[in-house]
Amino acid sequence: MTNIDRVELQAMAQILHNLWFEPPGEELLEMVAEIPFAEQWPLGDSSPEAMQACELMDAASANPHDEQAIEALQMDYTRLFVGPGVPLCPPWGSVYLCETGLLNDVSTQALVAFYKDSGLELDSTRNEPMDHLGLMLAVLANALATEEGAIPAVMEAYDDVAFSTAWMARLLREYLMPFAPKCIELLAANAKTDFYRALAPLTLNYLQSLQSQLEAELISHKSDTMH
Repeated sequence: MTNIDRVELQAMAQILHNLWFEPPGEELLEMVAEIPFAEQWPLGDSSPEAMQACELMDAASANPHDEQAIEALQMDYTRLFVGPGVPLCPPWGSVYLCETGLLNDVSTQALVAFYKDSGLELDSTRNEPMDHLGLMLAVLANALATEEGAIPAVMEAYDDVAFSTAWMARLLREYLMPFAPKCIELLAANAKTDFYRALAPLTLNYLQSLQSQLEAELISHKSDTMH
């Protein structure tokens, strides 16, 4: 697979963060409607499934002011990610990684420690556990941002954090990918709207592509330093 430009990788992470983290409303749908996924999503041509997901997202967001469609999306978002009771697609890593299935369990604490050791502090406007898949996408978006494309997301004082390729690869390898595929599988299985059905393959395709590219860069760098 051809390497994707860092600016494009960053933009995709930010968009996916918004789709996972923000409740759907006119503002979010207007943002999505302005993105021609089938034409411009950098990974759209990586597989037939990816292109199908792009086309589905385009169709699902074609009318961002349709109140009935917005209500259906809000209901889907709530049942998938919020509840009442146990949501159908819990977006928190500890639900999958810890035997208790509870929030803020050992795996969440390990992620927080990883961030803290890196000098990273998160400032979420919502009281969400740090292992929310959407928040972790925001961390990746900031880590991928260049000086020209730096974005305000959910971080405080992250200018001094060294977001190396190895750091991002470790975040994916040890903290995100151990649970993300299962979480995304539940999203695909339980979503009732095309909007969230499309989000599942778009997210999995992105995370797998990003991880593959970062790991390849590490191998290449290691090989270069040995010569």
